Amino acid sequence: MNKIYKLYLFKKAMKKSLLAVLIILIIAIGAFYFLRSDSSVTGNAIAIPEKNSANENSEVTGKAESVKTFVITGDHLRFFIDGVENPEIKVKQGDKVRIEYSSTEGFHDWRVDEFNAATEKVKPENGMTAVEFIADQKGTFEYYCSVGQHRANGMKGNLIVE
Repeated sequence: MNKIYKLYLFKKAMKKSLLAVLIILIIAIGAFYFLRSDSSVTGNAIAIPEKNSANENSEVTGKAESVKTFVITGDHLRFFIDGVENPEIKVKQGDKVRIEYSSTEGFHDWRVDEFNAATEKVKPENGMTAVEFIADQKGTFEYYCSVGQHRANGMKGNLIVE
């Protein structure tokens, strides 16, 4: 065979090999990003017990403490409480706050950095997740979804501690 033709075949094979390696690398990075375990979630993410009449209210009173409970859903880059989009959540300093979170569309979570509080990332089929924390500092703090660019796209709101 002609040396030039052999060189042409070699370059063609190298291009195919390089393309295959790039495709595998892109798939591996994508799989790592989307399938990685989020075991580093901060805060106290907990499983939700079955609802009963004792905890149906938005404020549950225990023996020694009161818990302010907010039921939040994530839907197409927005948070909702009773149909209100990205609502302000108001509590008093020292309140124990419980966020019960579920997604009705997409893959989302709920977090507020200043209290080291975050739910697990969930899809609609995952059901509900929750986080509890003590609102021990006054101020206005942003809560948000940490998935991808959801926060930058408007999936955020304010937690106000008075």
